[in-house]
Formats: sequence, C-alpha cells, structure tokens
Amino acid sequence: MDMPPFHRRILEAAVLVCDAHGLVLAGGYAMRAHGLVDRPSQDLDLATVACTPLEEITGDLTRALERQGLAVEHRRGGPRLARLTVSDPVTEQAAAVDLMKEPLQRPAVDMEIGPVAGIDDVVGMKVGALCGRALPRDFIDVVSAGDRYGFPDLERLGALFEDGFTPEELAFKLEAGLAFDDAVFAQYGLDDDEIARVRSFILAWYEDLSLRLAEEGEIDPDL
Repeated sequence: MDMPPFHRRILEAAVLVCDAHGLVLAGGYAMRAHGLVDRPSQDLDLATVACTPLEEITGDLTRALERQGLAVEHRRGGPRLARLTVSDPVTEQAAAVDLMKEPLQRPAVDMEIGPVAGIDDVVGMKVGALCGRALPRDFIDVVSAGDRYGFPDLERLGALFEDGFTPEELAFKLEAGLAFDDAVFAQYGLDDDEIARVRSFILAWYEDLSLRLAEEGEIDPDL
C-alpha cells in the first residue's frame, strides 16, 4: 500500500512499541488496507485494547521515536486518546499520530504495512466517529463499507466504539451530513458520481433509521 515515506518511517520506528502494547493500525490507512477506500490519509491512527495505561504507552512510543531522531510534541492526552505531533527537525516534515484505547473485538490482520485492526473494528470505529465528530471523511469512509454491511449492522458496530452513540444522535448526524457542500467531499478526491453516491447512501440511511425510530415511537415522523 502506498504511504508517504515519512509516515512509513514513523511506523518503522514504532514497531517494537506496537508489538509490546498490541497497537494496530486503524483509521484511514486501515480502511485502505482492507480495500474500502483509496483516499489520502493525513495522519496515523494506532489503537489497542491493552490494559496498560495510555500514558505509559505514549511514553514508550515517544522514547522510541526520539531514538530515531524524531521530535515528539504531546498535543492532547487522556485515558482513551493521546494525540502527538511527530516531526523531523532536519527536513521539517511532520505528521499527527493518534493513540487510542478501543474495545477491539477481532484479532488484528497481519499485512505488509504491519498489524491492522480487523475490518469489523475498523468500520465500527468509523461509524462511532461519524456519530461523534461527524467529519466529511467519516461519511466517505462509512459509505465505502455500505456494500458489506446493512444499516443495522453498521449501527451495532458503531455502538461498540462511541460512548454517546444513540440511534437518535446518529440520525441527527446523518441529517447534518446531507448539508455538506459538494466541494467539501471533492477535497478528498471524489468526483461528481462518487459524491452523489455518498449523498444517496446518507439519505437512504437517514430515511431508514428515521422510519425505524418512528415505528418505535422515538421520533415524530412528521418532523
């Protein structure tokens, strides 16, 4: 799989830490590794289900990267997410690296790029992200899995990875996704037909979920 040399350098520098703490590739690169998308990725996402405190894992990774001549800036920290900016002081190249504690359900898949989160986990994390931050790339990535998973399956997987996941919140985020301008999706390399496919999928999911919620008495179908 194609990857910018600097991103690959970071992964190679981190390999021993990944092995020690069960870190697997997640996010956009994992989506690409499973053949779901072909969009560029601007950052690296690493996830683990290990019980080791994330602060300890972050420290081990920081030291491993620094031994390879890289500079590491801690941008955000917490029990489940740590965000780092990794840079080369000589070339001034930089990349964001997210470390995540996630309830991974499936064994990692060994690929040329290294251990990659299983496809169910990758898709579940993306649906969870859609229900949380709801960035344009989250919609693009989830739509790419639409041929493999039905709407209820996507919802089931997403609920595993987003604490605030509810069908009502997902319906709200899907409706908001329909308001994105075409130019926002075009920034990720989508052509007109691909953008139309994304919009069609979001609309179909929103209508299907809204109907199910109405049948359960959760929302007014006339709203």
